[in-house]
Amino acid sequence: MNVKADHEDLYQNMNQRQRELYDEVKNANGELDLELGQIGDEEAKAIAEALKVNNTVTELFLQENDIGDVGAQAIAEALKVNTKLTTVYLYNNLIGDVGAHAIAEALKMNTTLTTLYLGKNQIGDVGAQAIAEALKVNTTLKELYLERNFISENGIKALNQVGNRSCKLWTDDQRKPSPAQLQEMASRAAQARPSVLLDQNTNQRQRQLYDEVKNESGQLYLDQERIGDEEAKAIAEALKVNTTLTTLNLQQNQIGDVGARAITEALKVNTTLTTLYLSANQIGDVGAQAIAEALKVNTTLTWLFLDNNLIGDVGAQAIAEALKANKTLKALNLERNFISENGINALKQVGNRTCNLSTDDQRKPSPAQLQEMASRAAQVRATIPTTKDPQVARSAAGMPHAAPSSSYAASAPTPPPRPPKPATLRMSSSKSSAHQDIRQLQARIAQLELERQAPPTTSAVPILSSIPRVSLQVLSQATAQFSESKRIGGGGFGSVYSGVWSGQRVAVKRLAADSTQGVAQFEAELEALSRFRHPNIVTIMCYTQEGNERCLVYELMANGSVRDRLDRKGGTPALSWQQRQNIATDIANAMHFVQTAIPRQPLFHLDLKTDNVLLDAHFNAKVADFGLTRSAPAQVDAHSYIRTQTVQGTLQYICPQYQHEGKVSVKTDVYSYGMILLELVTGQQPSIDLMSTVRHQLKRSRKIDALLDKAVDWSSQDKESVQVIAELAVDCLDPARVYRPSFGEVLRRLSGEEAEVNEDEPIENSDRECLLCWSAPTNAKLMPCCHACVCVACAQEMIQRRDKCMICRVPPTAFETGKYNQTFVP
Repeated sequence: MNVKADHEDLYQNMNQRQRELYDEVKNANGELDLELGQIGDEEAKAIAEALKVNNTVTELFLQENDIGDVGAQAIAEALKVNTKLTTVYLYNNLIGDVGAHAIAEALKMNTTLTTLYLGKNQIGDVGAQAIAEALKVNTTLKELYLERNFISENGIKALNQVGNRSCKLWTDDQRKPSPAQLQEMASRAAQARPSVLLDQNTNQRQRQLYDEVKNESGQLYLDQERIGDEEAKAIAEALKVNTTLTTLNLQQNQIGDVGARAITEALKVNTTLTTLYLSANQIGDVGAQAIAEALKVNTTLTWLFLDNNLIGDVGAQAIAEALKANKTLKALNLERNFISENGINALKQVGNRTCNLSTDDQRKPSPAQLQEMASRAAQVRATIPTTKDPQVARSAAGMPHAAPSSSYAASAPTPPPRPPKPATLRMSSSKSSAHQDIRQLQARIAQLELERQAPPTTSAVPILSSIPRVSLQVLSQATAQFSESKRIGGGGFGSVYSGVWSGQRVAVKRLAADSTQGVAQFEAELEALSRFRHPNIVTIMCYTQEGNERCLVYELMANGSVRDRLDRKGGTPALSWQQRQNIATDIANAMHFVQTAIPRQPLFHLDLKTDNVLLDAHFNAKVADFGLTRSAPAQVDAHSYIRTQTVQGTLQYICPQYQHEGKVSVKTDVYSYGMILLELVTGQQPSIDLMSTVRHQLKRSRKIDALLDKAVDWSSQDKESVQVIAELAVDCLDPARVYRPSFGEVLRRLSGEEAEVNEDEPIENSDRECLLCWSAPTNAKLMPCCHACVCVACAQEMIQRRDKCMICRVPPTAFETGKYNQTFVP
């Protein structure tokens, strides 16, 4: 390979700005400062090429620019071969998980870099975990800055396990900002960094695209044209002045967040474009947020295709918010992105009201799967020849020929045949034309690998592929053969062991062979925890099912249960009042989410208690044990559990309707939550007497100072706030369901908002409420599980939609009519 000739060819294809940067970097010595240089991905590519030949620059400052994943990937390639750079600043750019993954791969090979600044970017858990893997190999890096990214507990945990052994690691423990906060950040970033107008630095390709888009009318097809962010900016400028173009096809290109942001600025002013294809590009959450902002003001776009991109939950939730305001969009395709349950739920709540929404329920692969997919995809790329014929490129790589277009919603228009174009404008290459195939191959690799690892099962309820299935031998090794020294808890279900699985500390719940929990209930736990991912719900890592052996593996919560901490088990310090308030909010957040995330499909816990609320290393609370509290034989054990054919739970936490009538509603877990609040305030064990005493004290003097946990150093301000919590607890423990607040109302009161009027049905009608609609008699028993009773209309709708029983998560296939006054029917 003639490296010099390759660099000369690249240099000739650069615009004036890129050439200036290339020359500056190539000839620089020592420290080079390119901070605040309006450097985007295309400029970063030029810098990266220069770094491959420069052997004198030791410190490079690229902070405060517009470098995204594409630019980060180019710089990462340079770091694999550069042998002089010791310090690189990439602080405050637009680098996400894809760019972080590329940098991680470079760190495995680089032996000179000692300091790396990646703070204030858009890196999430997947990128952080990839970097953590790289730190296991890299022994040169001494300082790594990752603060002010979107890294949550899992990513921080992975980094902390390997960081500081080889380098000083700077992260922060702040959870991912809310979609509203991220939208505001994206909006401010767009205002601070407006798209650059065409100027003397614009290359011939950009000018050509600008002229073509500006003068086009009707339909324009620019798919498979190697269009990146810089070219997208030129297209965006033309869209601002074009008044005749109605359809623009930009699918199967290399447009990332920066390019998407430029195009959406154009959509805010363009008044003729009705159809836009952005399928199979590299648009992530930041680009999706910008699109969402444009949708709020655009009044002409009716068809939008965003499938086969890199959009996650944050981008999906931003788009969902935009759909509440946009009344023009008729079809939106978001298939084959990385949108999990949270994003899908947000979209479904507003989509289809305004437009035909097409998503899929596939969840984001695990970090390990993503790493393997990226590695295999890189191997595939290496086999693609440099021919300009895309079909030849695919055949050489052993790939099928590409379909004319991506898979769209049934009601969406199929792009008409692309008209022939002059050869001078056709610039497709093997790299861009194989882009979509590689992505599809990645997904297929992950799917086949999971199928290969999972032994056959006869389960009636399919286990979702987002939770890996492992052998019993793997978990036996992880727990030292289920050693008694590893046992950290247990109950009627079996025992819980600590262990290490896949490099992470985990808790392994091994169900007893004679456990009363059946296969359906075991799978209900798996299904619930895979569908309902939330920061305040414990994460399930993997599971085992071999014969009568069933194990569930969770993230290990460093600070144990809330009850253990209230009892100061092991001599641990008392929880502060601030920590207790945070725990109360975390629990309410989790329960509100599982009750409202899927419309008309609330999930019930039915054994919510302080023993089932766990605390991580930072005392964030996570609710555990969903699904394993269903349908047990009648008995009362030594732990004050009441178990009947229709009820199971801990006696002190069970509301009257559930205990005496077997009736469940969204207010059932609220009662249990009220008892938890009393425990947080007083530190005492749950009991009916505790509830009566608190209620009496509030009624007599409106103060419960004498009952406060004496292990806490209470300030006067704390005592004021505790009164609010105590009053809320009493309301949650009201014997009548309709007078208890919902978890949404609980959250409002915890945040200091005024209480809203309870809009529940009158108490006299509560004995004939459908569990879903609350307005019709419960005259249909769901079959085959027989757990829930609803009205006939809701039963028919559940079967048609293939919904699942809200108690055990088994899909109903039929129903039996009758008059039922219980939720559970023996």
